[in-house]
Amino acid sequence: MLPETDWEQYWDRIYVPDETKRRLFNYARFTLTRRKTFSLVGLPVHGIALLRGAPGTGKSSLVKGLAHRLATEAGDEGLMFAEVNAHALPSQMLGDSQRNTVNLLERALPELAEKGHPVVVLIDEIDSIATDRDRASAGTDPVDVARATEAALQGLDHLAAAAPNMVIFATSNFPQAIDPAFLSRLDLTFELDLPDRTTTTAILRDALDEVGTDMDDDARVKAAAALAGMSGRDIRKLVFEAVISRESSVAVDAPIKEKELWTAIEARTTTKTREAAT
Repeated sequence: MLPETDWEQYWDRIYVPDETKRRLFNYARFTLTRRKTFSLVGLPVHGIALLRGAPGTGKSSLVKGLAHRLATEAGDEGLMFAEVNAHALPSQMLGDSQRNTVNLLERALPELAEKGHPVVVLIDEIDSIATDRDRASAGTDPVDVARATEAALQGLDHLAAAAPNMVIFATSNFPQAIDPAFLSRLDLTFELDLPDRTTTTAILRDALDEVGTDMDDDARVKAAAALAGMSGRDIRKLVFEAVISRESSVAVDAPIKEKELWTAIEARTTTKTREAAT
């Protein structure tokens, strides 16, 4: 049950364009409060959206932050949040993938909706259960994969009709692997790109402020320019790498120095060059 105070950071400290956050919030609020007043024919809103982008761009965290924001607006009613591990649904046992998918979408999630609260569901890496059937036809178990995908499509249709107080956010790092029939059911798709230089600077500043630093704004901007192409998660991990790679004689709570951050940046550059060569 939300709200949960610690979850505010998932919204405030995940850096994506303001327009993306605004559309996410407006879509979820509309879906949870007004979708039930419209027919699926008159306004075919299924209550499911996709966030796609490279790993580390903040897809899952942003959905958690969104759920918290919606819960604060819901007041005493509160809001339920459910996170689904889609990787746990596929099985090597014939027919199990289909059964697991049916149990999730036609039993477990509807039971949550029946409790009466607004429900936000996060399904990470939806391509695990909504695999493109044409691509799967060349695999080892094409029939089982196809049946699991068909079960996912039927389950989503069931939820769209039976759970108007639920909104589902699916994420994917590989949208090209998702079945077209699933994509056609989406209300919206949100693209989360790798951060530009301004966003990279903001993420780096946030991570450095977390551990402390003596770097001024000019030094941070210069360092951010060297981090082009990195995800938000990798930028934060680089700051952590700078902390653990410095001399052991440095106090554990000492602020990061500019030289220490650049040492971590240069080490990453060397590693990337070596990986590209091999």
